[in-house]
Amino acid sequence: MSDKTANKVAVHETKFIISNIKSHQIIEWLQCSCRADPEFPAGTVSSIYYDTRNWGFLAEKINSDYLKTKVRIRWYSDISNKKDFEKSFVEAKFKIGNRRKKVRSLTPYSGTWFSRCRLDNSRLLEIPFLLRNKGIILNQSVFPVYQISYKRLRFIEPYTGCRICFDYDISAPRVNNYMLPKSNPFKLQTAVFEIKGNVSDLPFHLYPLTDMGFEKASFSKYKACYEKIMRS
Repeated sequence: MSDKTANKVAVHETKFIISNIKSHQIIEWLQCSCRADPEFPAGTVSSIYYDTRNWGFLAEKINSDYLKTKVRIRWYSDISNKKDFEKSFVEAKFKIGNRRKKVRSLTPYSGTWFSRCRLDNSRLLEIPFLLRNKGIILNQSVFPVYQISYKRLRFIEPYTGCRICFDYDISAPRVNNYMLPKSNPFKLQTAVFEIKGNVSDLPFHLYPLTDMGFEKASFSKYKACYEKIMRS
């Protein structure tokens, strides 16, 4: 894959994991201690991930390669009534250590269309080519593999101004049976807390979260769901 243009500036991403059972406790604390993101405070995020025939992108995660690539379709839903929003995007994300560059382009399909279409639908094979308009050229054919969905709350840490994402109820509701064996829908037991900004650890204001069981870790929803699917 060549990255001719990147429409996102590289930023640090620092992740922490915690048991999904404690999600509501974490949410209550964040709502009292941080400001809700003024633009996108809450929503359900759904993605259809792509990989090469020989699972090259997954291998980058498993081997902890310094350079990693993701290709996915993403759409959003209302966290309360579960209604899909109209817009959807195809994204390429490059990670260089703990820094990232992300490129996204609008697709011609609605979130509702993606939530209902089969993952072996031939139209899904065409969508990654939309990234060419952003300077991203895929050197190998890629295929939809499975969907990941989760609830996301966004906050602003008041002292550093860093953005916080808290992702919980992470699930993989369906797979492409051409790439994977059949899998029953499941929910991961892990929730993910992510800080985006010029920090490499928890800001002092957030230290009380460590008493709730936070653990700094490099966590991949894509890899974790793959491992769960293969065990099912």
